[in-house]
Amino acid sequence: MDIDKLFAESPEFETQRLYLRRLTMDDLDQYYAFASDPKVSEQSLWHCHQTKEDSIGYLERVLRNYEQKTVYIWAFVLKETDTLIGRGGIFDLDESMQSCELGYAIGSTYWGKGLAVEAMQPVMNYCFEQLDCNRVQGKCNAGNIGSARVMEKLGMAQEGLLRKQLKIKGVFTDQKLYARIRDDL
Repeated sequence: MDIDKLFAESPEFETQRLYLRRLTMDDLDQYYAFASDPKVSEQSLWHCHQTKEDSIGYLERVLRNYEQKTVYIWAFVLKETDTLIGRGGIFDLDESMQSCELGYAIGSTYWGKGLAVEAMQPVMNYCFEQLDCNRVQGKCNAGNIGSARVMEKLGMAQEGLLRKQLKIKGVFTDQKLYARIRDDL
């Protein structure tokens, strides 16, 4: 697995409806519009952005992660309108185990349109084909049917249930664990 390659290449992808590229501070206004939708953060550890300063803080962390080569996040930009509608990426990059975890979030007005799968498919392909991953995993709240469907459509299999794994907004929450391994290709 070559993590340096990921950060050196800064891969961009184009799908039928989307461009995927690095997030930048130039995305502030559109990122805030996305991250301030309370439905988007409802099932996640992060809170709905109340101010643009919340989004500035997030974007600053993303830029630090690029520099530190720890997390890679792509902006999901709708080609038709040049609008940022979400983001997704890979984290928990482990060179020795040739593995990583993926995560994603998309604006609620775009749910149910196949855009999360469309965005994450080239990321999944890149993990196996270019980074030489043996395993790519993801998690979602047990009740998050939409996110579970995304992972299933990406060819991931449910491996288990992590009981009360995360405390999300004060409530311990079960997480479904999904993964795809090289042998599944």
